[in-house]
Amino acid sequence: MQTFVILNLSRCIVLKLPTCRSAYYYTFVSRKPVGVLGCPVRDFIPDRYIKRTMKQMGKKKLLLALLLFSGGFILYFVWIQNTFEFPTIVHSLRTAYQTNMKSDPRWTWRCHNERCERHIKKENEKSASLITCNMLCGQPKLWPFPTGSLYVSEDSVTFFYHQISVLYFAKNPVRSLLEQSFAVFNQNVINMVPTTYKTSYKSDIKRFLVVVSVTHPNQNKLTLSTDESYTLAMNMNGDDLVATIKAGTYFGARHGLETLSQLIWWDDHPPEGILRTVKAANIQDAPVFAYRGLMIDTARNFMPVDSLKRTLIGMSMNKLNIFHWHMTDSQSFPFSTPSVPKMAQYGAYGPDMVYTPQDIQELVEFAYHLGIRVVIEIDTPAHAGNGWNWGPEEGLGDLAVCVNEQPWNLYCGEPPCGQLNPLNPNTYEVLEKLYKDIIRLTGETELFHMGGDEVNLDCWGQFLKGINYTDFHDLWGLFTMKALEKLASANGGNLPSNMIFWSSNLSRRPYITRYMDKSKTIIQIWSPSLWSDTYDILADGYRVIMSHVDAWYLDCGFGRWRETGEAACDPYRSWQTMYLHRPWQESMDKNLVVGAEACLWSEQLDAASLDARLWPRTSAFAERVWSDPEKDVKMYTIKESVYTRLTIQRDRLISRGLGAEALWPLWCSQNPGLCL
Repeated sequence: MQTFVILNLSRCIVLKLPTCRSAYYYTFVSRKPVGVLGCPVRDFIPDRYIKRTMKQMGKKKLLLALLLFSGGFILYFVWIQNTFEFPTIVHSLRTAYQTNMKSDPRWTWRCHNERCERHIKKENEKSASLITCNMLCGQPKLWPFPTGSLYVSEDSVTFFYHQISVLYFAKNPVRSLLEQSFAVFNQNVINMVPTTYKTSYKSDIKRFLVVVSVTHPNQNKLTLSTDESYTLAMNMNGDDLVATIKAGTYFGARHGLETLSQLIWWDDHPPEGILRTVKAANIQDAPVFAYRGLMIDTARNFMPVDSLKRTLIGMSMNKLNIFHWHMTDSQSFPFSTPSVPKMAQYGAYGPDMVYTPQDIQELVEFAYHLGIRVVIEIDTPAHAGNGWNWGPEEGLGDLAVCVNEQPWNLYCGEPPCGQLNPLNPNTYEVLEKLYKDIIRLTGETELFHMGGDEVNLDCWGQFLKGINYTDFHDLWGLFTMKALEKLASANGGNLPSNMIFWSSNLSRRPYITRYMDKSKTIIQIWSPSLWSDTYDILADGYRVIMSHVDAWYLDCGFGRWRETGEAACDPYRSWQTMYLHRPWQESMDKNLVVGAEACLWSEQLDAASLDARLWPRTSAFAERVWSDPEKDVKMYTIKESVYTRLTIQRDRLISRGLGAEALWPLWCSQNPGLCL
């Protein structure tokens, strides 16, 4: 006997069925057995057992037994209905702005030269909506675009969301993850349907069965070597539409479900509208880079946990897998660390602007189910001021120096200033406690972000007395080595597999080889694209994460926020700039490029403007790091099909509750080829 879980929109049913080469399940709505994937269609209770039982019990007794048996099942299902709860990651977010606006019945859309063109509807002509035309015309409307073989049918079928069921081929612990991921998929399909929806329209299929198979159920931790590939096949099996997702790990299967959701859309052209999906598809897909990150700064302006969850939803839709959380800086320290509570007491903007251990664990778990891991950064030794200024009162001396000093431009790049005191041994004791709390709360031991950028040597030279360093870079290097020792101690005596450092003067020759072990160090290069030291870093055998300020900084282009000085990084980085930026070149060893990360610093935004600042520009970045599409180096242009696909992806973001910016006027979507 083998246990399978059949989960549809209204109930969770657990059946124990005889083992088959594949599997089958029984539908209690029609009371007919259903064969799946080559298994024979059998009666739920085989005839030979019924005949034998009838002889032994008689028809009346058998009928009574069956009634009791059925009653037990009904009670069980009622219990399941009332006790089974979908996980907290299921969101029913409905937005005030509906992207699927009602189509004008006077018009129809026809596919011509791989683009949809609008025409006056002729008498008795079957009309097509713009979204249905777009989904079936030209390049498949998937984002990010798959990297392997790809076929998507130009035909579609209609269905109702309650026709969806799922069958898992995976053992625990991964099966419970799949159940939650499928619950999210189901809810996203439900949210496509208007709240006032009523229809007499008929479905083209009897059943929409999703089959998910994971071959390595015990590989349930995301690492740089995790297999995130998947295959997705959709075909008609009689009157049933079967979508089969196969993956090596949960993370690949989750990506497959995300891709499947992008093959489903709401078509409002029938009198009342209906859900549609493609009739057939065959997709092989895998990411080009293992590290596909997004950094959010929550120190300059506080971001509530719900806004960060919304960001994680957007990341999962675009198959990004690293949430780099720049949690603290010189402005504030909102981390309510259990081991050093005074950090937040002295450093948070207010008691309601902190991240508690419960908040962090909740966010980490939320991200994990979306195929994302959380890497928390407590930046050191620079960018450390408020929150570190309680040492003297506790008899620990100055844990940080030049905190809030004026004039600030002598000691830091922006106010307020602050750097850790590398000569105070208590500084390192506090760091060890912070590191231990971060590792415990995130469970992340493969990647650890050390910070390490923009150290102001004048700050140390002015406020540290009695030091004998002819080159303060050596003091910086000494701090780094001691901090790594404390990190190893916090991690049970061993360093994490990879420490990430921002590019800085310390990552230049000759300091980088003196203080950083290339086997365990990754340099996150935020410097401009033409920064020559990048090639030295690669030549010395160090791995890199690309985050070029002139292409992938999302906060640039909004003018200066200080009265004096230039804006930090004008001009604005458009989605086209982010999409076209391809820093790995023929002269660069791509094997040393772990991946890339888009960065959003928060001097000029908070949760109110977070979504619009991120999306859909980060979607453009996401396709670069997932698919790394070729670009026309001569014309340096983007194909029209990319505009159409990204517009549809932006609509998906809106439909799931994210306030993404518009790409262009709606007229351009309705008049393809006339805006570019």
